[in-house]
Amino acid sequence: TMRPNLLLKMLTIAGLLLVLVIPLLMIQDKVIDRSQEAWKVKQQIARQVSGEQQISGPVIVTHRVRKQRVEKADCRLGDSCTVVEKRTVLESQIPDVLNVDGQLQTQMRYRGIYGTPVYRSLLHLEAVFPANWQKIKQPEQVLASRPSLLVLQISDLRGLVERPQILVNDVPLPLVETEQLPSGLGANAVAVQLPDELAGAFTVKVRLNLNGTESLAALPLAKETRIGLRADWPHPSFEGLVLPVEREINADGFTSQWRTNSLAAASAILCARGDGACGDASQALRVRLVQPVTGLLSSERALKYSYLIVGLTFAAFFLFEILRRYPFHAMQYLLVGLALAMFYLLLVALSEHIDFALAYLVAALSCCALIGVYLMAVLRSPKAGWIFAISLLLVQGLIYGILMAEDYALLLGALLLFAALTLVMVVTRNLDWYAFAVPGKAMAKAKSDQDDRHEQ
Repeated sequence: TMRPNLLLKMLTIAGLLLVLVIPLLMIQDKVIDRSQEAWKVKQQIARQVSGEQQISGPVIVTHRVRKQRVEKADCRLGDSCTVVEKRTVLESQIPDVLNVDGQLQTQMRYRGIYGTPVYRSLLHLEAVFPANWQKIKQPEQVLASRPSLLVLQISDLRGLVERPQILVNDVPLPLVETEQLPSGLGANAVAVQLPDELAGAFTVKVRLNLNGTESLAALPLAKETRIGLRADWPHPSFEGLVLPVEREINADGFTSQWRTNSLAAASAILCARGDGACGDASQALRVRLVQPVTGLLSSERALKYSYLIVGLTFAAFFLFEILRRYPFHAMQYLLVGLALAMFYLLLVALSEHIDFALAYLVAALSCCALIGVYLMAVLRSPKAGWIFAISLLLVQGLIYGILMAEDYALLLGALLLFAALTLVMVVTRNLDWYAFAVPGKAMAKAKSDQDDRHEQ
């Protein structure tokens, strides 16, 4: 049976660990608050500059009135269950070939200490439509048709620095005003009316000067789509329907080339055939301007290891008590635990203003030095105090290594815990725990050991 004083000591240490959960949780809440503040700043900048941009088109959209047979809802036996109704539809036609060539100029926009990447893009779109673009499916059903429109969808029209230039067979055409567009096209459409005399295959060229925030995407609404993009941002993330077939990334930026076809993009094309207003984000070809891992994110990950650090430190103190027969007071455990919690508060505060690696180094050195000076007095031994501090600094360094090795974090963390447990088991393998549990017996055993050493 475990002796009462040893059990009480272990319960006291467990209670102190629970007490230290409170300041660590408070620091975690502070990180969450700062992350939410950074997200709000991102939203504010997106509202003022423009949001993430997605372009679809150009496609030909024609407003038609068709007669269609539909099932009656209250059909009774013996009656005719179908009736002919007039339906207004928007029918679209995609180009055979779509080429997009774009260049992005990026910069960081800040509100206080938080910021998000914004860009200004110059995009040249060229689409080739087939000779049979005027062919009507089931013409016997068509009761009326309006002139065809050439439609381009832009997810946030506030990003347009100037009115888009749209040329059909190298002839510029005036934009149709928004209030004159069919309601089914939505609020993000830019369109021109195709000339009545236009016949046969034709080429469309579009020039867009477009601002946006964080990401740019294009829907591959063509039988063959080719997109080329150049930017001065060195941290791109390629997402969406397919990845680029070619890409080159360096410190000065990136270049990328996409190739896809109507078979790969069938879902997006099927959606766009309805009214030309389809905006399925998962079907787009997208590049996202990723910020390198921020100090807040790294601090949040470091906090996940805070309980491990405190637990290992308390275990080392407890081991010191057992091996050296030197009792630590609960208040001394608590003060060292609070110094460790202060490390994480310093880390969060510093990482918002300086590089995370430097913030981690300054916070670790500061707190380990504080603990070293304190333990020099508590243990009445400069050597023992600094050994503790340097050991703690070494563990902090190992935790930093785990943070940087994202893919191997679990493996390295498991190895660290296994090494700590192995050390404890090896050091205490010959320890008489009952002797430690009873103070009188422990003192007698210590005196006996000392006498044995003198005799030798």
